[in-house]
Amino acid sequence: MSEFVTTRREGRMQHIVLDRPKALNSLDLPMCRALHSALDAAAEDAGVEAVVTTSTSEKAFCAGGDIRALRDAAAAGEHQTNREFFSEEYAMDLAYHTHRVPTVAVIHGVAMGGGLGVSINGSHRVVTKKVMMAMPETAIGFIPDVGASHFLPRLCGGGTRGLAVGIYLGTTGVRMNSADALYTGLATHLIDDEDRDAFVTAIGEVGLDAALDRFGLEHSAAGESAVEHHIDRIEDVFSRGTVQEMVAALESGEQDEWATATLEMLRSHCPTSVIATIELLRAGAAAADLRECLDNELALGGWITARPDFVEGVRAVVIDKDRNPTWDPSDLDDVHVDAIRSALTGS
Repeated sequence: MSEFVTTRREGRMQHIVLDRPKALNSLDLPMCRALHSALDAAAEDAGVEAVVTTSTSEKAFCAGGDIRALRDAAAAGEHQTNREFFSEEYAMDLAYHTHRVPTVAVIHGVAMGGGLGVSINGSHRVVTKKVMMAMPETAIGFIPDVGASHFLPRLCGGGTRGLAVGIYLGTTGVRMNSADALYTGLATHLIDDEDRDAFVTAIGEVGLDAALDRFGLEHSAAGESAVEHHIDRIEDVFSRGTVQEMVAALESGEQDEWATATLEMLRSHCPTSVIATIELLRAGAAAADLRECLDNELALGGWITARPDFVEGVRAVVIDKDRNPTWDPSDLDDVHVDAIRSALTGS
């Protein structure tokens, strides 16, 4: 087990606690293994009616994977080390999704990247009003993974709108509040911040459904969703065939704060990652299940972390924090789409 993951039986539930607050619960390999082990143990315990995952941090549920460690391995050419991490992390994500009992994440504060893998792949995603969600991988030369190619295209009911919303969230890494999470379907329920401990206790005492009846709030209590406010424009722009067409639509449309911010994110993030994300999410929309999506992510993720952009992106955003990466290629027009497609299909 990891020193940063604890698990205990509390009445009707198995309670898993993330406890690495100094790193905002960033996941390393021992944590992924500990989470998977806890899920397996709960599956074998007939008395467990729900698995609940929480965090000891007031700032974060889980800020993602341990990006520094992945970057160090990539810089050293230890690509198999990173592949092993992704393989075990994704197996853990799949275990949340396929568990025999409901898997409940109580999400407060930051939840990004791998933190969404631990939560969104479960059956119940319970947020507070102070949640902040994002899939910011394109800013560091990576791709949305941990099942994102399964859950992002299926937001807002799926279909053309769901895929457009998924591409918008995945390529820009835009930050979402609780209202956005509830509107899109990333979150399923809302509770008050101060009710977190009582809600978790109630699950163990009276069961999940009764606890949700007691503490659940109307989704409208979260306030306004920016995604909902801009949904028609998001669908119009991000359902276009190429990222160049998406950029052109933004440039020719209303030049308000949303368009300006969206353009800036698309232009500043890693061009290869942006296009790879679009290809990955389109493949995910057509995939049969989460397992197939995770296989796609493992193939494409292994390819993209072996490229110089990943090492450079983590340097610029996480290590030096100058936010001035040098991408190669630096222009969307110069990205080799065929190479991305070959990596995705393993051909």
